[in-house]
Amino acid sequence: MRGRGKHFIEERHAEILRLLKENGRVTVVDLCEKFSVSVATVRSDLDELERMGKVRRTHGGAIAEDRDTGPIPFGTRRMLYGAEKTAIGKAAAGLVKDGEVIFIDGGTTAVEMRQHFGEKQGVTIITPSIEVAYWLTTATSINGYLLNGFLSRDSLSTTGIPVADSYSQMNISRAFCGAAGLTVQDGLTDLHAGFVEQKKVICQHARMVIGLVDHSKIGVTSLASFAAFSEIDSIVTDRALPAEMAQAASGQGIEVIVV
Repeated sequence: MRGRGKHFIEERHAEILRLLKENGRVTVVDLCEKFSVSVATVRSDLDELERMGKVRRTHGGAIAEDRDTGPIPFGTRRMLYGAEKTAIGKAAAGLVKDGEVIFIDGGTTAVEMRQHFGEKQGVTIITPSIEVAYWLTTATSINGYLLNGFLSRDSLSTTGIPVADSYSQMNISRAFCGAAGLTVQDGLTDLHAGFVEQKKVICQHARMVIGLVDHSKIGVTSLASFAAFSEIDSIVTDRALPAEMAQAASGQGIEVIVV
């Protein structure tokens, strides 16, 4: 029995490392559901993998320690939790009113909004996303502004701090931002320094910040924060927030939309 138990542990460890290679991160909640084991067991697995130098523990999960394989391409990332991202994007687009000026970031969740604007008129979209910009060439009732920056081929987006003249005169009503993680302690976080710089500037300028995060990002802290939890106005997600986070959101007056 002891030998068989060790075999199961090794299988879990191998699967966790595979998921990390594909997704860049894992959460305790998702691993508990996947393996049908307790929180304590998953935490023990992640602690052991960290001691082996394979992962780096984060709040609520872990990220891959070895990032030498490079960033995961946009096309691969968009397939992860694809149905959830589509539902979140649809709900987010439903918040937009005719005539608004909004920001849509270059992440795989936020770009899903482009599919769901319907008959909206006079909306202006500021975006670093090449995919959204390409769609805008056919959306004749919607105006577009492509943010300047360095081209990220893996993300099909521009990155870096945008020149102030490109947005400072625009009345951005809502900034729709995907994220690599969301916690009460660190707010909305991202893996890419260029996206962090870009979204931090936009979020400080926008009247409302809307975080678009599927359940795999909840409880995860990534490289750096671009919006504190207290700076978020709404969260659109596909599962109810954990009780502690939901209570904190209510206390801050954050609207939580579960799709």
